[in-house]
Amino acid sequence: MEELAVNLTQEEALAISMNFPLEPARNRVIITVNTEENDDIDLIGAGLSETQFVLSTGPHVWDKIKPGTKVCLDLEKMSSTNPGTGSFEIHIDPVKVGDRVFAYVYDSSIKAIDNR
Repeated sequence: MEELAVNLTQEEALAISMNFPLEPARNRVIITVNTEENDDIDLIGAGLSETQFVLSTGPHVWDKIKPGTKVCLDLEKMSSTNPGTGSFEIHIDPVKVGDRVFAYVYDSSIKAIDNR
């Protein structure tokens, strides 16, 4: 029986980042794939929350973006409209580590650090 994905808190993301086995190249970042309330994770990004937590960063990422940092994504920049259905799709590059799915994004997809 498949278990539903659960959104990670900042503390949980920071704990996972301590032993995270992947370090992205160049200006890429690995983030959580938390969804908006009551949505299941969809690998094309439907329901993806604008707010995510950083797990690992590449060597050319802005030095203020570190593991555990809460960030706001530019979902509009990461999206397109499906010409066949007219539906709005957010594109992520998924990576599975253990039993969880995370996402590679370019640091240019991060529009802000969220200090709230």
